[in-house]
Amino acid sequence: MPVSPKHPEASQARSPGPKDIPAYERLLGSRLFANAMARFVVSALMIGGSWIARSALGPESLDARALTTIGLVVAAYNLAFLWLNGRPREWDAARALEIRRSLARTAIALDFFALTITVWFLGGARSPLLAIYVLHIGIASILLPPRSAVLSTILAALLLTSLIVLEMTGVLVPPSPRGMDPGAGPLAPGFVVVVLCVYLGIFAFIMATQTQLAETLRRAEMLAEKRAHQYEALSRMRRDFLHVALHDVASPMATAELLLRNLHDELCGPLEPRQKEQLQRAMHRVAGMRHLVRDLQILGELETTDLRDHSIEIPLAFLLTSVMDDHADAARAKDLTLEIEPSEHVAMVFGVPRLLQESLTNYVDNAIKYTPAGGRITARVRPGESPATFRVEVSDTGVGISPEDQTRLFSEFTRLGRGHPAVKGVPGTGLGLSIVRRIIESHAGRVGVASEPGKGSTFWLELPACTGKE
Repeated sequence: MPVSPKHPEASQARSPGPKDIPAYERLLGSRLFANAMARFVVSALMIGGSWIARSALGPESLDARALTTIGLVVAAYNLAFLWLNGRPREWDAARALEIRRSLARTAIALDFFALTITVWFLGGARSPLLAIYVLHIGIASILLPPRSAVLSTILAALLLTSLIVLEMTGVLVPPSPRGMDPGAGPLAPGFVVVVLCVYLGIFAFIMATQTQLAETLRRAEMLAEKRAHQYEALSRMRRDFLHVALHDVASPMATAELLLRNLHDELCGPLEPRQKEQLQRAMHRVAGMRHLVRDLQILGELETTDLRDHSIEIPLAFLLTSVMDDHADAARAKDLTLEIEPSEHVAMVFGVPRLLQESLTNYVDNAIKYTPAGGRITARVRPGESPATFRVEVSDTGVGISPEDQTRLFSEFTRLGRGHPAVKGVPGTGLGLSIVRRIIESHAGRVGVASEPGKGSTFWLELPACTGKE
């Protein structure tokens, strides 16, 4: 079956699809459409209202031709934006999003220019239409990302300041249409009508947009809460399944390992060398599976157990001595020297003994695995670098770890240095150190390593000192 060649561009970078784009960004097209419809309404009101006002107040009331021209220009670029807003349906999601962002930025900027010119024809700095700047800033804040909204606000401030400065210095004196200047004494009816129309329109727009935004947030909150319950139920099912599966696997695996060992020890009769070799390989694989099951059981326990209910005061020195004693035979079999440096401090911590012992066991077990015969493994308890903490260190004279590999040591399923002769064939799942990290972090501690290739390693863990108030 022929395989189609991969595009090099696709292998280097993947264009984000619709699921990679936030929901509020995917709604940008519909918001642009609604804004375009509102812009058409404003253009119609500008054109029709200017001629109605001219008929009611007289030819000298305002320049209806200029306002009509502005309204037609707004309708023209709005029609272009409306057409361009529908085009991205033919393109991928990332490109469509970028085009719509550019459309929104350009439309808002042109709106501010059109508003500034309109305000100048309708009284300049004294015009009640200045409040529409606030309305457009609100629209920009809804349609645009924060940075673009800030830039649009700066543009509006510059345009408004320029309008006022030019009028104040007499460079550009705006017309003063009847009904746009409050004048002295009682308010003119025309001015009252204009002010009420402008501000009531702004009130209605703010109410509508903010109500819609609040409703959208409420729906998103309800959906997030529903998804959280679903994820919690799935997580609980996964934990229960893992617990049952591991329990069902562990028992027959222990039986199989016992039977294989009986065969290997020739309890059922003598074996040929090749048969014994095959049994050793089988036992090695089963031991690896047993370690994996144990590691997964610990991970499951960390997810489901409230550690505070099982924590007690623990002397670190006693825990470390117990672990070192348990590994004495394994170290002796490899001709390794195990020693514990004496400590003058009574290091008491608060935690789950079995989990902390598992962490120390992992450190000592790794030190034995990766230290060549004739080496030395030294453990110590001392005050930590952070205040009110104690540190346990396990040092070896093993193969060491390169600096670039040290950054990945405590990640899941990480096994390094497989090409080294001393590491080849060493069993392990790659979960051990990640489990140590999770155990210690669940006890509010931290882990680390200091190592150089060929000069050994020092693995350490640091835990808060017991205050007696836990």
